Amino acid sequence: KLIIKGLLVEAVRKGYWIILDELNLARSEILESLNRLLDENKELFLAEQQIHIKPHENFKLFATQNPIHYSGRKELSKAFKNRFIQIYFDEISEEDLEKIILRKAKIAPSYCKKVLKVMKALQLRRQSNNFFMGKEGAITVRDLIKWAKRPHTSSDELAMEGYFILAERLRTSRINCV
Repeated sequence: KLIIKGLLVEAVRKGYWIILDELNLARSEILESLNRLLDENKELFLAEQQIHIKPHENFKLFATQNPIHYSGRKELSKAFKNRFIQIYFDEISEEDLEKIILRKAKIAPSYCKKVLKVMKALQLRRQSNNFFMGKEGAITVRDLIKWAKRPHTSSDELAMEGYFILAERLRTSRINCV
C-alpha cells in the first residue's frame, strides 16, 4: 500500500506516466484520492500529511479494469469512469490466443491446443455451474501463459500443471486440522 502510494506521489510530482491495473479492485480510499486528482481540482490530497500536490504538467494516468462479472470486481461510478477516455476490447479470439500462447510460452502447437481446449471446457462449465462462478472457476490469459510456460515433458505433466494453476486459487491461509 505504501509503495503504491509512494509511486503515485512520485509520478504526480515528476510528471511520469502511470498505469493502474485492475482499477476496479482498488480500495475506496484509493479511488477517492484519484477522484480528486481527476476532477477540476486536479490535485492529490494526502490525508495523513494534510498536503495537496498539484500534478506536473506531463503527468498522465492510465487505468485498466476487467468486467465486473470477474470475481471481486466492483462497478465504478459513472461519474468516476467519465473522468477517463474509455476504450473497450472484445474477448481475444481463439486464433489470436493460440498465437499469443505459442509466442510467449514457446510450446508445441499440439500442447497449446490442449491448453485452449481445457480453457473452453472450463468456460462452458462456468456458465452452467454455480461453483465455477467465482475466481476459482475462471482461467485467465495470464493463467494460460503461466501454465504453458511451466516445465513439462508429456501431456500428463502438462495436465497436472494446469490442475496446479487452478488449485493454487483454492488455497487458503489457514489449514484446518482434524
